[in-house]
Amino acid sequence: MITPEEFPYITSIHVNDCYAYQNFDIPLFDYKPEKPFSHLILTGKNGSGKSTILRGLDNYFGGWRSDSLPMTGQSNVAQHLAQLDKIIKTRTTTHGPQEKEVLNFKRELERFERVIPNTLIESIPFWRRNKDSSVYAYFPIRRESKVDDVEVPTPETDFTKKLNSPDSTSFFTRKFVQYLVNQKVEQAFSQIDGQASRVDWVNQFYADLETVFLKVFEDDRVKIEFERKSYRIFIELSDGRQINFNVLPAGQSALLYILMDLTVRVDLIRKQVQDNTYDPCGTVLIDEPEEHLHLELQEQVLPILTKLFPNIQFIVATHSPAVIASVKNVTVFDIPSQQRRNDEVVGRSYSELMTGHLGLKNEYSSITDEIFKEIQQVINQTRDNPKARKQGIASIIQKNGSYISPTFMVELESMILTSDISSGSR
Repeated sequence: MITPEEFPYITSIHVNDCYAYQNFDIPLFDYKPEKPFSHLILTGKNGSGKSTILRGLDNYFGGWRSDSLPMTGQSNVAQHLAQLDKIIKTRTTTHGPQEKEVLNFKRELERFERVIPNTLIESIPFWRRNKDSSVYAYFPIRRESKVDDVEVPTPETDFTKKLNSPDSTSFFTRKFVQYLVNQKVEQAFSQIDGQASRVDWVNQFYADLETVFLKVFEDDRVKIEFERKSYRIFIELSDGRQINFNVLPAGQSALLYILMDLTVRVDLIRKQVQDNTYDPCGTVLIDEPEEHLHLELQEQVLPILTKLFPNIQFIVATHSPAVIASVKNVTVFDIPSQQRRNDEVVGRSYSELMTGHLGLKNEYSSITDEIFKEIQQVINQTRDNPKARKQGIASIIQKNGSYISPTFMVELESMILTSDISSGSR
C-alpha cells in the first residue's frame, strides 16, 4: 500500500501561458508534518485561465500514466516534448511552417508547454508502477449524473479494467447503480458461502455511502433501498420519498457525479489491497465544484471530499468564497493578482474574501452603490445649506427604504456624520 510520503503530490506549477496571463509560478504551501501536501484553489474572473491550467495539468497526468504518448510513441513526457520539437524543426524546413502536420505537432507541443507541474517525487516511474492503486480524476465544469438501468449483475472486472481508461469517469458514473447492485449480489453469495468478512465489507460500504448521502441530501435519515427482482436502487429520505438517481436536482446531480466516480475508484483499490480502511493517495482536478449548489452545500463540498478521501490532493477552480474558506491545508491562488494565501482564509468572512481576494469593489450590491452615490451627490451640492441636505437625504432614504439594510444604514449614517463634521454642521 502506498503512503502519502511516497506519493508524488504537486508542490508547484509553472504557467507559461494560460491565454490571459503568462510566465508565473504557483508555489503551494508546505504543511508538513501536519499534512504531506497542500490542496490548491485557483480563483480569478472568467477568462483568467483557471480552466486552462486544469486542462494543462490533465495533459501531464495523461502523459505520466500512459505507456506511450500519441504522435511520438515516447514513454516519457520530456522525451515526447523533445521529439515534437525535433519533428517540428525538420518538417518546417522541408514542408514550411504552415503545413498541416507541422501545425498539429505545434498544437501538441503547446498542450504540454502551457502548464508545467512539479513534484518532489519523480512522477513518471511512480505512475507507471502504481496507476492501478492510485487515484486520478479530472472533472470539467459540465457535470450531470445520468445512470444506466441495471438488467443483470456483471463481473467486477468490467470496472477494474476501466480504472485507467480515458472514459473511466463516464463509465463509473453511468454504471454506478450497476456497481451497487453487484455489491448486493456478491454480499448475498458471500452470506451463503459463510464469508463473513466480505458480508461486513459490503455492509460498511453501504453505511459509508449513506453517511455521505445524509450531507448531500441535507436530511437526517437516508437509506439506500434495493429491489431484488428489478435490480433497482433508490435513495429513501426521512419523509418516505424515494428518489431515483436520474431525477436529482442539478446541484446534487453535479456533486454526486464526483462522488460516484471516486467512490468506485477507491473501493476497487481497497479490494486490490484487501483493506477496506485503506485511504488511497491521489490527485483530483475539479472545475467549479460549486456548480448548481446553493450556498450551504458550497460550504460542504470540499469538506465532504477531503474527509472521505483524506490522502487525495484536490486542485480546484472556483468563484465561490464559500469554497475558498471551507478547508484547511490549502493554497489559494488568485491568477489576475498572483496573490497567494494559506489556510488563514478559513477564518475570513465571505464579504472580506469577496472584496479582498475576489476583486469586488465592496460588499454591497450595485443598487446600494447607486444609493451611496446619490447621497454623496446631495451632500456635495448642499454643503452650505444643512436644511436642504437633510431634506435631500431623507427623500433618498424614503424612496429606497426597502433596499437599505441595518448594516447599510450604519454605513450611510457614518458617511453623513463625517460630512457634517467636515463642513462644520451641528
